[in-house]
Amino acid sequence: MDPIEQSKENDERRTSPRVTTKIEIKFGDTGALIKSYMLNVSNGGIYIKTDKPFSLDTLILLKFSLPDDPDPIEIEGKVVWSNPRGGKGYFPKGMGIKFLKIKPADSEKIKKFVEQYKSQIESHAII
Repeated sequence: MDPIEQSKENDERRTSPRVTTKIEIKFGDTGALIKSYMLNVSNGGIYIKTDKPFSLDTLILLKFSLPDDPDPIEIEGKVVWSNPRGGKGYFPKGMGIKFLKIKPADSEKIKKFVEQYKSQIESHAII
């Protein structure tokens, strides 16, 4: 399945709105964390731009701060979608992460962030 078809299928399964972003994030599965950007966020997960996406089902640690909130958020997630080739004008190389372990306070921060920017919600990010 090509990335556009896969993304449309993922859109149909999503249960919460997604907001386009460009927020710096650190992530990794072991050892040192890699720095990149999340391109969208919802209450249940994010899309991370990276030239070397991890394999599906890889558990990873996510660390980031939302705009106007200096307190870092740490979440354990799982790779549920990988786009190693990128696409023309669509999703760049990267991976979709589903949140698995998140503190209730951090979940609430993300929910408020998404609600605050829901007028900017799109079905996909074009960066």
